Amino acid sequence: MSEIVNHICESITAALADTSFRAPPLLVVAYSGGVDSSLLLHALHVFRKQTSTPVHAVHIHHGLSNNADTWLRHCQSECDKLSIPLTHYHVAVDNGARKSLEAEARDARYKVLHEFCHTHNGVLLLGQHAEDQLETVLLQLKRGAGPQGLAGMGAQQWRNGILTVRPMLALQKTDIVDAATQLNLQWVNDESNADDRYDRNFLRNQIIPALSERWPQLSNTALRSAQLCAEQTALVTEQAEIYLSQCLVTDTQLKGAELLTLSKNWQRAVLRQWFSKQSALLPSQAQLMQIENMLMAKQDAAPEVSFLWGKVARFNNDLYWLSKRNTQVPQAMDITDSVDTELYWLREPLTLRVVHNALGAVMIKTGVKGLRVKPKSAQVSKLLKDWFKQWKVPTWERAEVPLLFLDEEAVALVVNRKVVILETMPPTLAVEIVGVD
Repeated sequence: MSEIVNHICESITAALADTSFRAPPLLVVAYSGGVDSSLLLHALHVFRKQTSTPVHAVHIHHGLSNNADTWLRHCQSECDKLSIPLTHYHVAVDNGARKSLEAEARDARYKVLHEFCHTHNGVLLLGQHAEDQLETVLLQLKRGAGPQGLAGMGAQQWRNGILTVRPMLALQKTDIVDAATQLNLQWVNDESNADDRYDRNFLRNQIIPALSERWPQLSNTALRSAQLCAEQTALVTEQAEIYLSQCLVTDTQLKGAELLTLSKNWQRAVLRQWFSKQSALLPSQAQLMQIENMLMAKQDAAPEVSFLWGKVARFNNDLYWLSKRNTQVPQAMDITDSVDTELYWLREPLTLRVVHNALGAVMIKTGVKGLRVKPKSAQVSKLLKDWFKQWKVPTWERAEVPLLFLDEEAVALVVNRKVVILETMPPTLAVEIVGVD
């Protein structure tokens, strides 16, 4: 067995030893047919013999090359030789205006690989190496990334709930090609790798060779720098997680007053961690500053920062995470006696049960304006909007508040996950939220 294959097997063993699975995982190799994934596939064949760990190859057919079908046939042939099962997927890549073909293809590829691993209890193995890491660090530097971006790719990391292992990350490309040649492996060459219109190819073909000629150890030193950035990021993330837990009211609400007790740098770290917890793209520096400025806005202001997924808004000094929703809020809904009704449009859906003994027509209405009500526990009546202010109902939720009407008279409403009974409620009418203490 070659020294490099032995290195790959040892790296896989170390990665799996650091984790625990309820059942033995399936080792899923992203197999393109290129030299890197071909050597990784061969190493996994050896690893399977040593450990009896099941291995499965997944090939993504992007349909971007005239040779794509030939590559698929090659991958199937090589997997057949090693008795490794292969699953292939055809993906559509959006190559429209203002789209990065590299990014779109990568996102489509990872989506399929992660779905496969989720379904099959898989660990994803990728054939990226030291030069790939250098390319990643340079691209992140071009984008103005901080330590988290400059940490590059991890030899092992969790992404979308999937353990991703890169057992060749410390290997040089020349060593990989030499090992594959000595083992008489067969691989394909993607002609698009010569197209310098793509950023990675430009770095790989034009920039890195010149840098490496001047500094032969550059990929190794970049790897060390990335590891140091990863260590620093881990320390910051660990403390930011502690601060975030102190600021959280719910997963979608942060205590603004608590956040303001932190330094500006830690405020930003906590906000980044909040975004990470929501599985959202991290905000830019400019967006972070906008969110910070929201905390200092006037008391009666309602500032917000918009994103593709929704917005961050401030109310009563706290920050709220408001994702876009497709749910339509009903203006009116008939209520059947003793039949549970789901208030599905609320951000935290509730189930309401009303027992009205055929007193009259009972219905739920939303978006009611100009209504004056008096809760049974109150001394005075007020306009509904004034009660909302007193009860600290966020402005964007007020039009969604369900009001219960008996015939044409409001008798109750659901606010802050509780039923507020009005003085107009007849004693023979009962309203409760099901399943909430």
